[in-house]
Amino acid sequence: MLVIRRWLKPLLVPIWNGAHHVGWRAGVLADALWQRRFERCVVCGRFGPILYRRWVIPPRLEELWGLSPRVAEALARKESCECSWCGAKLRARRLAQALLETFPVGSPPALARSVAAWVRHPEARALRVAEINVIEGLHGQIARLPALAYSEYREGVHSGKVSNGVRSEDLAQLTYADDSFDLVLTSETLEHVPSLDGALREIRRILVPGGWHLFTIPLLPGVPKTFARTVVRADATREHRATSICHPGGDVGYPVFTEFGADLPDLLRQAGFEVSTRFGPVTEDDVAQVFVCRKTFVRP
Repeated sequence: MLVIRRWLKPLLVPIWNGAHHVGWRAGVLADALWQRRFERCVVCGRFGPILYRRWVIPPRLEELWGLSPRVAEALARKESCECSWCGAKLRARRLAQALLETFPVGSPPALARSVAAWVRHPEARALRVAEINVIEGLHGQIARLPALAYSEYREGVHSGKVSNGVRSEDLAQLTYADDSFDLVLTSETLEHVPSLDGALREIRRILVPGGWHLFTIPLLPGVPKTFARTVVRADATREHRATSICHPGGDVGYPVFTEFGADLPDLLRQAGFEVSTRFGPVTEDDVAQVFVCRKTFVRP
């Protein structure tokens, strides 16, 4: 019997996991149909149901972060509400909208209907773009750009090295040359970098004068000033200055070093960027803003 169980387990586990995936997807699809939650996706350009999953914000993260039920639901919308075709979450779709508005294409220049259409235009294909850490849903489309430089942070892998076919880059110690890119894209990444100042300095360094950094970060209502939750000491140990939090699980995931506040635009200007915000302001019902930053020609 034990031998049979060992033989059956590798066969049954994928079936069980597949059935579980089909079950939850059927549930969120039925919810989208019931709520009439349909949109044309600005990433892939297709029309279909938008899938909301409340459980992407677990109770432990709510507890450690001190989230109200209302803000937790807003975060769940940001981290789900995904296109049923391409999987682009709300934050990725809003980032895509800001991208299309920042870089119109055609003659005369006009707003493309989707990123899928945008990447086919010569103006888009001529851009030098750095995507630092994968942006789920959006990555599949911008990967079609011939000059895309895509990287992930791999702990223990030196910046600039390739691991399992993917380049590793530390956002605070990028190996790209000065003035290398027209556009840098990040999404829910800056909070996980131990040195926010270092990351902003490096992003500005690799952008051409007038280049753009479009990004999303977790910014909650009612937080007036940006502060460090955790700092890394000179001996590489960590000092927790506020409740230690990891995303996405609370206790499990990537550690959060910076909690962003309403003063973030001022910090970005001090770092040498012109700043605007799309889909703002932050409220208890909407925390899915996009920051659009342009490198100033003269360092302040």
